[in-house]
Amino acid sequence: MPKINLSDVDSNLLADLGDNTDGFEAFEFDYPDATVSNQGYHIVYNAEIGRGGVVMVGSGSNGVTAWTDATSADDVLARCIADGLIG
Repeated sequence: MPKINLSDVDSNLLADLGDNTDGFEAFEFDYPDATVSNQGYHIVYNAEIGRGGVVMVGSGSNGVTAWTDATSADDVLARCIADGLIG
């Protein structure tokens, strides 16, 4: 999963972080069922606390974020998709 600059993350996910961005890294992942080329996910993850958030971005996104405890950024995305929190 490619890393991106934290400042490039969707504004809804950044708003959830507020001023507490220490230790968070940002990633992006293409939406596997995309109907247009700009659909994907932005993920933020903090390994120190084992917590991350995700939001769908691009056409059709409603900006709703989801958060979970996880072991990696990949795990954040997998848990949120499996639990139906995003998609």
